[in-house]
Amino acid sequence: MNTSLSWIKAYVPELSCGDKEYCDAMTLSGTKVEGFTRLDKNLEKIVIGQIEKIEKHPDADKLIVCQVNIGEEVVQIVTGAPNIKEGDKVPVVLDGGKVAGGHEGGPLPEDGITIKAGKLRGIPSNGMMCSIEELGSNRDMYPESPEYGIYIFKDDVKVGSSAIEALGLNDGTVITVLNRKKNGALIIRVRGTRLAVGRHISQGIEVKGVSA
Repeated sequence: MNTSLSWIKAYVPELSCGDKEYCDAMTLSGTKVEGFTRLDKNLEKIVIGQIEKIEKHPDADKLIVCQVNIGEEVVQIVTGAPNIKEGDKVPVVLDGGKVAGGHEGGPLPEDGITIKAGKLRGIPSNGMMCSIEELGSNRDMYPESPEYGIYIFKDDVKVGSSAIEALGLNDGTVITVLNRKKNGALIIRVRGTRLAVGRHISQGIEVKGVSA
């Protein structure tokens, strides 16, 4: 069973622990932990940008040149994405930042992919706008994302803020052995309770929906 660490903390609002500490505590409580994955692994320097202007590339029919506001400045990014327009808010990895993988999906490279400023067909490009696959996720988790192209945020997100936080990727998933006799939601509650009782009962931390 895959369980989001943020779900566990929703049941124990005042709980504060790191990834390894959580997995160790679950193992000691009798829950077999098979693995832990950070959703933001290899995602660095990725902010929300807003496309202010789009022009055709002078030397490539399938490329466009975008002026993108990233909060503190406007950067130029060249892309071949077919689904963006002026005014869209999108994830932007800045020069020197990292993404988890390529736009085609598939297995993720262990160390991610570093994005550097350069030129595309002679035109400077400073960063890259990202698809959901490049952020290490997929359309199963984000069904609103396009099949091909850049992920587009709703308009209420703040330009220049963290795209990772806006997408909820500053989280991790714990892989544990599921007891098939128990309901999945109940298991999440039990795990939250075990951790709270095991580590914090002396501090009086309350677990939502659980009397102790």
